[in-house]
This record gives sequence, C-alpha cells and structure tokens, in this order.
Amino acid sequence: MYFLRKFLLSIALFLTVISQVHADFNGKVIKVIDGDTVDILTPKKQKIRVRLLDIDAPESQQAYGKASRKYLASLIAGKNVFVQESNKDIYQRTLGTIYLEQININAKMVANGFAWAYRYKGVVNNNNMLKLESKAKQNKKGLWKDKRPIAPWEFRYRNK
Repeated sequence: MYFLRKFLLSIALFLTVISQVHADFNGKVIKVIDGDTVDILTPKKQKIRVRLLDIDAPESQQAYGKASRKYLASLIAGKNVFVQESNKDIYQRTLGTIYLEQININAKMVANGFAWAYRYKGVVNNNNMLKLESKAKQNKKGLWKDKRPIAPWEFRYRNK
C-alpha cells in the first residue's frame, strides 16, 4: 500500500510539472487585438492568444491606443513569427516575446513609443525595456509626443 501511494503521488507530481512546462513556438499572426495582445495560429492549427511580455500598451479607448495597435499590426499582422514563451497570465494568455526575423517586437514597441515598460506594483522587471522607454521619451517618439501621456495602468485605475 505504501509503494502504491508513493507511486500515485509521484505520477501526480510529474503531471503537475509537465502541465507547467512552457514551449516556444512559431505561428502566423492572425489578429492584432491591441498594442500588446495578438492571436497566433500555429502550424498545428492551434490558436494561441499572446500577451507581449514586459510591455504595457495604451488601452484601446485611451490616447495612442489605436495608434499602438496599428503600429503593432504594421509590424507583424499576417506574418510568421517566433514566440519565446515565458508563462501564462491570470487570463490564461501566453506571456511571450515575439520575434520577427530576430527582431524583438516587444522591444520595438517600447523603443518607438507605442508602449511603456511593464511595471508590476510600480517595479519594472526588464531594465532593458526601461532604457528603451527612457530613450523614446527623450526623443519624443510615439506617445511621448504628448505633454502628459497617461500610463495604461493609471488609465485602467481611473476607468474601473
């Protein structure tokens, strides 16, 4: 009985670990939802919603929201991309970095002023994104042309 219980516990643990493994993948961008979310169709015809890791784009209803979506679409809509998967968010979207021919699209969104470096409780996880944001701000690119751009997290808080 002890052996059987230990064996079943081992199987349960193994299945838990396997279900949390993340895999990088390729696919075609079939829909750009907004400036930081896209739908990708894999070669196996699986549709995966991807939230671009380490960035936070303006909401659709706020200033530069439509411009951010349009810019992302101009970069990758209808194109085959590579996604470096990181994790899942609370909405079960894949968090990932999208590459088009070795170009980091997440970084390009921030560098050109169409997204902020993502902050969790005010803290930036990716310092490279913060540097790109600062440079875009300094050069008044994209949303940084605005005198007082509203960060997406502030916009969401104000419009609950």
